[in-house]
Amino acid sequence: MRRYLAALLIAALAWLAAASSAFALDASAGGAAALRARRSELQAALRDNAFGEPLVIEVKESPDRIAGEVYAELPFAFGVVGAALRTPAALCELLFLHLNVHGCVPREANLLEVLAGPKKSGGAGMTAQMRYSVRIEADAPEQLRVVLAAPTGPLSTTDYRMVFEAVPLDEARSFVHFGYAHNTGMLARMAMQTYLATAGRDKFGFSVTGRDAEGRPQYVRGERGSLERNVMRYYLALQAHCRERAGTPEERQQARLRTWFALTERHAAQLHEYSLEEYLSEKRRDLARMAAQK
Repeated sequence: MRRYLAALLIAALAWLAAASSAFALDASAGGAAALRARRSELQAALRDNAFGEPLVIEVKESPDRIAGEVYAELPFAFGVVGAALRTPAALCELLFLHLNVHGCVPREANLLEVLAGPKKSGGAGMTAQMRYSVRIEADAPEQLRVVLAAPTGPLSTTDYRMVFEAVPLDEARSFVHFGYAHNTGMLARMAMQTYLATAGRDKFGFSVTGRDAEGRPQYVRGERGSLERNVMRYYLALQAHCRERAGTPEERQQARLRTWFALTERHAAQLHEYSLEEYLSEKRRDLARMAAQK
C-alpha cells in the first residue's frame, strides 16, 4: 500500500509540476499601452536569446509562490491570434494540445471543464477535473485580454488563473503574453519536492545559470525548470493553433496535434517525453473518452 501511494503521489506531482506556476494576474493590467511598454523593455532579450525567435520566459520565486510568464512576437495577424483565444471552444482546442491535458469541454458561454493529469494516465485517481470560468477583460482592435479562473485544484491548490493577452504589431504580426498561476498548499509543495527528487530530477529548463569547465551552458533545474518547460508547452500550443487553420475541424485538430509535437521537438532536450505515435495514440484515447461522455 505504501508503495502504491508513493507511486500515485509521484504521478500526481508529475502533472502538477506541469501546471504549477503562480504570479499576480491583475485584472487592471494597464491595457494595450502597458503591454507595448513591456515589449519595449524586453527588446534586448527578444532579439538575443537561445530560442532563435523573439521569445522571453520569466520566472519569479517566493517561499509559497512561483511565477512564470511568456512574452513573444508571433508571425500571425491579431485577428488570427484572437480567434484562438476568444471563445471557450477555441481555448479548449488550444489547451488540449498540452500532453497533460486529457480533456477539455466548453460548457455554456463562459465555462470550460478541463481534465488534467500525467501523461499516459487515465486511471482512477490519476486525473483531476477542473472548471474554469472564461472572462474577456478586453476585446478591442488594439488589445485582447482573456482570463481563465478556477477556484480549486488537486493537492490543496487554489485560485487557478490563466491569462492570454495580445496586441497587434502590424498587419502580419502580434505581441502576446501568456501566464498561468495558482496558490500552493503544504501537500502540493511536498508533492513537488517528491517529484523533483524522483521522476523530475534529471530534467531542466531553458534559463542558463552558468557554464561548465568546457564552456557548455548549464540550465536551471528544479521547480523553476519545471515551470519554464510547461509555460513553453502552452505557448507552443498557441503557435500550433494559429498555424493550422485549413480543412475540416477534424483535419485542423490532427494538424495542430502534429504541429505542436514538432514544435516541442525543436526543444527536445527540455520538452521531449515520448514519440509522436505515443502522443497521438494518447490523444486518440482522450478524444474517444470525451466523445463517449457527451
